[in-house]
Formats: sequence, structure tokens, C-alpha cells
Amino acid sequence: MTLLPPTDVLETERLVLRRMDASDLAFFVAIHADPDVARYTSGKPRPPAATEAGFQDVQDSYAKACLGPLTVVRKSDGARVGRCGLSDAAIDGVAPPGGLQRAWLFRSHAPADAQPLPELGYTFGKAHWGQGYASEAARAVYAYAETQRAFADIMSVIHPGNTGSLAVAAKFGVRYIGEVDVSGTPFKRYHWPLKGPQLASSAR
Repeated sequence: MTLLPPTDVLETERLVLRRMDASDLAFFVAIHADPDVARYTSGKPRPPAATEAGFQDVQDSYAKACLGPLTVVRKSDGARVGRCGLSDAAIDGVAPPGGLQRAWLFRSHAPADAQPLPELGYTFGKAHWGQGYASEAARAVYAYAETQRAFADIMSVIHPGNTGSLAVAAKFGVRYIGEVDVSGTPFKRYHWPLKGPQLASSAR
């Protein structure tokens, strides 16, 4: 859930980030079915059953690791606009011969010998692109991770064609590591600079 008890939400000037609950499912079914969004996540529109399974994975990771994406809500009208948070991800220790290291966004899907490595990710509905919400939400999650979570590394995996997400990550000085295989698709892997200046964020 990204958040450790007793923190319930992260707040920014325009946004509230909170744990996902059952009321959010229809919103995520809709954005995962949008081919323009899916192009940079699963590669193709995701059927409702797949989104429902992923939603259960999120709930499980909340319970087991206090990690998982958060629903992003706009303060001005209470509208859901996307998700952002730290997922309980994992990565292969080494790449197979002639291949890429594999990464999993849910550690529960990874082999037992995979290395845990939280992933800071963000996905927003197409109607909310270009408004700075991803940067604002990512800044809050990054600040919380630096001040409240003791991670040695945090990665982001970003589709190479997703110029918007790449631009967001670049604002924070992320370091390019290389490509990884996520469900058979090459993604770019970046690490966040956890030793840099702390960023301002509020939590309650």
C-alpha cells in the first residue's frame, strides 16, 4: 500500500493518494480497457477479469508487504484520475544467457530466488494526461519512501515508447540501468536517487 500504519493518505496541492478499495474497481477496469493506456502497460486492452485478478494481487500485497499502488483522487471534485505507488516487485539476480533480466510487478508472481525491489509506478486515465498529476503524485510517493521507508533501491520500469512517463521520471534524476523483461515485453529500468535532498510532502 506504500503506506505504513497509521498513515492513511498522502496529500499534495491537488491530489489525495489513498489505498485502493472495492469502490475503485470499475475505474481501473475502464482505464485498463483503453488501448491508449494499455499500450504502455499490458500491451493490449485488459479484460475485466484480468483487472479484477490484479486488484486482488494489490490487496494481497497491502497485507503482506505494506506495498502496492494507491488510488489518486483529485481534491477539487473527488474524481479518480489514476494510480501511483510503490509495488512489491522483484527482479532476477542475473540475466539468462542471451536474454534480459526478468522483472515482476508482484513479488508473489516471481520465483522464490528473485530479488525484492520495490517499483515506483504510475498510470493515469487518458483524460487526465498532460496536467502534471503523474509528477505531483510521484513526488509525494518518492518523498514518503525517502523519509518513511528504508529501501536501499527503488526502480521504475517504463515502456520505451511511453515518452510521458519517461519525462516524469527524468524530473527526479533517475538513473538508467538497462532493459528488463516484464511479461515478455522489454521495459526500461531506472533507479531513483534515494540519497538526494528530501522532497516536501504531507501525510496524515
